[in-house]
Amino acid sequence: MSFPAHGVIITAAGSSSRFNSGARKKEFQLLDDRSVLYYATLPFLSIPELKYLVVTYSKDLKEETELALDNLLYTYDVPIELIEGGENRQQSVLNGLQALQASQAPIDYVLIHDGARPWVKEQTIISTLATATVFGGAAPAMPLHDAIKKIDAEGQITGHLDRSSLVAIQTPQAFRFPAILQAHLEALHSTKSYYDDTEIFTDFGLRVGVCEGKRENRKITTLQDIATEEG
Repeated sequence: MSFPAHGVIITAAGSSSRFNSGARKKEFQLLDDRSVLYYATLPFLSIPELKYLVVTYSKDLKEETELALDNLLYTYDVPIELIEGGENRQQSVLNGLQALQASQAPIDYVLIHDGARPWVKEQTIISTLATATVFGGAAPAMPLHDAIKKIDAEGQITGHLDRSSLVAIQTPQAFRFPAILQAHLEALHSTKSYYDDTEIFTDFGLRVGVCEGKRENRKITTLQDIATEEG
């Protein structure tokens, strides 16, 4: 494929409250001899036409984030900028998008990836970017194999959903730039809380296609997620 000029945002500004009781951020946890954040970032640096990469970090944790990225900060020609995140993921991504705009890098698309997904492969990144050039937005998707139910506040099943038209969405997610920035700016005026960039993109009239996700491209949420991989 012909690769479009693109930027990347790696989100690492979350609180990691469900990981080891918040004692240590999951992005800083070691896998072998490198951090989760290192492995989540590394594959993007080998994709052609990457022009700029932004990593968001939690307040007061810039130095720890730099340490987690290790030699990635100075062994690649691609500029890497660390940007402080916001109070939630939506604000952190917006901060990253505004940093891309301020960089004046010549990009047409942006890939947004969770810094806690260290097992992403280059092929998934390429497939997502290619799908975005068709639809304007894209995300890897996994079919659901379990029965899906709705429950109420008391834990009682209240509905039975047809899983045939449902998927689980992963990252990276890719979008036309600056269309995703404009959608995020419009979302600031909404009373709705967003936890996923594809929802922001589609809520403002833009299209998102899906490509094949990978089971190993899972997000680390608890310490057990790392123990399972190592075991």
